[in-house]
Amino acid sequence: MIAQLTAEQEQLVIDETARYIQLANSLLSTDYQVIPVKFDLTGHTIGMYKRSREQILIRYNALIFSKYFKQNLQQTVPHEVAHYIIDKQFSKKKVLPHGPEWRAMMQQFGAKASRTAQYDLSDIPKRRYSTVPYRCDCQTHQLGVRRHNKVVQRKTNYFCRQCGELLKAV
Repeated sequence: MIAQLTAEQEQLVIDETARYIQLANSLLSTDYQVIPVKFDLTGHTIGMYKRSREQILIRYNALIFSKYFKQNLQQTVPHEVAHYIIDKQFSKKKVLPHGPEWRAMMQQFGAKASRTAQYDLSDIPKRRYSTVPYRCDCQTHQLGVRRHNKVVQRKTNYFCRQCGELLKAV
């Protein structure tokens, strides 16, 4: 059983997030705001920078942070802050999420510009996705909701890799 993050650990993550934002402001001569941090991610996603019309925030997975606290403080926090900084700097331009601008920011932070972490997450509950059964001539397939919706909206069709037949909803 993985222990939850303590209030002190959560505050350390919040403080470290703010520190990286301030570091970016110092490096880039900018004045970007410190943004809210939430610990509400589930599944196998460790961190996420989120921007919508209503809010800008960084979300972290408390279970994974708890299990690999030091590594996430050193890698995930700068990773997500770099997304925020690059979004603020290049908001009108199209930049790749892990493109050269993001990698340069990670380098300035002195952090490894890696897109993925190599952690054992076997004891972390995985998010469950809804599926819809489809049939072909040889078997039943399970299509995720996104793919099912594309079929319903007549944007695409899917075919069996074994028999080549068109998949049809059951």
